[in-house]
Amino acid sequence: MTALISPLFFILGLFGAILLVLIVLFGRKRQTHHYSARAVLTNYEGGMYLRLKQAFPDYHVFAQVAFSALITSEQLATRSQFNRKVTDFVVLDHQFNVVAIIELDDPTHLDKIQEDAFRDYMLNEAGYTVYRYTDIPSARQLRRDILGRAA
Repeated sequence: MTALISPLFFILGLFGAILLVLIVLFGRKRQTHHYSARAVLTNYEGGMYLRLKQAFPDYHVFAQVAFSALITSEQLATRSQFNRKVTDFVVLDHQFNVVAIIELDDPTHLDKIQEDAFRDYMLNEAGYTVYRYTDIPSARQLRRDILGRAA
């Protein structure tokens, strides 16, 4: 009888081990990531981008540029004030010098006046000119505002 019990325990043990492996592999919830794509620009920002390209065909226009690509500081506390901020548009000349920084303020900016003023302060302090628009201006107006001519 002991000769029969030993193979029985071996088979039960093997069955249990296989069952345990299957539970570990398939019984656990699969880790899922909660990432999803989003549009780089809103429709309103897309309209402004097209207008900027129309107004400045010989310039480079970039959208959603990180402040950290535009300004820096030796002090970590200062960098932490801008390290997660982005500006709507940056216009560069052919030497990749910043010509203008453009912010398109939709109605959600009405309650962000102080925050926007601080953002402008940081960029102005670094030597940039920030242009804020609440509506998409004409190409002529953009050229007049930024280049000082309506050509």
